[in-house]
Amino acid sequence: MTSRIAFISRITIFCLSLAMLFCSIGLDIWGSLMEDKSYERDLKDVVFNYNSSQPLADDKFDMRSWIYSVYWSIYGLCIIAGPLSIIGLIGAISQKKPVLATCLVLIVIFFIMELGGSIALWSKRGSLRSLLYRFANDIYLTNSVFDISIIQNTYNCCGVQDGQWKCPNAPSCDIALFNSVDNTMMISGIILIPVLLLQIVIIGAAVLVLVFEPRNVLRKIEAQHENPAWESSE
Repeated sequence: MTSRIAFISRITIFCLSLAMLFCSIGLDIWGSLMEDKSYERDLKDVVFNYNSSQPLADDKFDMRSWIYSVYWSIYGLCIIAGPLSIIGLIGAISQKKPVLATCLVLIVIFFIMELGGSIALWSKRGSLRSLLYRFANDIYLTNSVFDISIIQNTYNCCGVQDGQWKCPNAPSCDIALFNSVDNTMMISGIILIPVLLLQIVIIGAAVLVLVFEPRNVLRKIEAQHENPAWESSE
């Protein structure tokens, strides 16, 4: 019974590690496409315009800091997930507990990093809202015509809720801007939840293998590798 549990757990580790590898490759490709200049070029021209007057210039600096920190955090975690999933595949196939134990330790550390990063990002949601509201207000305050036209055309908005630039038949741009970013964060969180659950299952399966896989089964497998069937037949 214990050997069957260990065998099923190894199959589970292999399948989920393979799924995590494909996810990390897909997210890395997606991140590379987002980094390309043609992706959301108009919005990038707004945020990465270094010639804005104050206080809009400070707002754009803060937004660039947000974008860089979030982007490279997610992109970096995806890059780490690739080699980690390969270690999981090797641990599931190799029948060597030290490799599987190494994978278990690394994936626990990786899981804590992801969970901690998600909690930290969510805790900053209020400050992000304040930044986006201030950014939208300062676009109109400085009368940045180029930025105003791009923001209004992108988000189908007009004016800001607490300023003199209000439009009765369109949502205010500060709210529309935050809702768009907030929806992106929610989608990222929805994607992250299955990934975290996947890693929890891998951790549980690795523990089952380390606990329940009989030592005599491993010795038997090693003996078969050392003494192939064609040698025993002689």
